Amino acid sequence: MDKVTLKATLIKAHQETLQRLKEDYASHQSGGDLNLEDVRDADDNSHREQTEEYLQAMERQIHQRENEIKMLRDLDFGGKTSVTEGAVALVNGQYYIIGIPACQFDFEGKHFIAMSPNAPFYLELMDKKQNDSFVFNGRKFTIESIF
Repeated sequence: MDKVTLKATLIKAHQETLQRLKEDYASHQSGGDLNLEDVRDADDNSHREQTEEYLQAMERQIHQRENEIKMLRDLDFGGKTSVTEGAVALVNGQYYIIGIPACQFDFEGKHFIAMSPNAPFYLELMDKKQNDSFVFNGRKFTIESIF
């Protein structure tokens, strides 16, 4: 598995999402601004408040995506022999990437699930090696490969 390309693909996808968020933010900011002098009634005021709340939520999403990109860039995607941050683990036929915010995507014809190092499932996977098994939520899992 080409983890260098996998990491680059993840970073690119996050950067594209960040760019769309920034464009959406700029569009709403320029189109939705109501000056306090323009507020004539309760509806105008309500619209202004909704727009401000929406823009604040978008700012949080932009900041979160910027942090995620930094996390991805800093994450060591080198080869692993146990399940640690930066590992890709094949568990019961499913690929998991450890150490990035939760998301799902396809890469090279395979489906991947990314999970944060705080995810309960990762806490069970942590430090396990190939062929190790564990039980999570009453179901048995076996680590087939670690990349």
